[in-house]
Amino acid sequence: MVRMQKALFYIVAGENEKERAMLGLNVAKRSHEFKRFADVKVIIQGSSQKLIFDEDKDVKELIDYLIGNKIIDSACTFVAKKLSIEEKVQGRGVELKPSGERVSAFVNEGYVPLVF
Repeated sequence: MVRMQKALFYIVAGENEKERAMLGLNVAKRSHEFKRFADVKVIIQGSSQKLIFDEDKDVKELIDYLIGNKIIDSACTFVAKKLSIEEKVQGRGVELKPSGERVSAFVNEGYVPLVF
């Protein structure tokens, strides 16, 4: 019997890479829906954090699913402060934590990082 791995989706796509970030978030959602991994978590880093409060219907539905199912672990504290979006991110129910610490914690817990 194959032992299922735990997956950490680390979303680091830049300002002009919304499609790349959305791809990673959608793969995380579908991985959760279809139970492709023992567990699925998401950390959002960089300007990708703006997707958390994006008003586009498809983006909002995707983020709502990820938040509602407790798949998004956190967004980066440092970047949120730098971009002055802390309140907007937290207002959607996403915690702000140091991404480096969170990534290392998940990897040390056996999560396999998938970077988008």
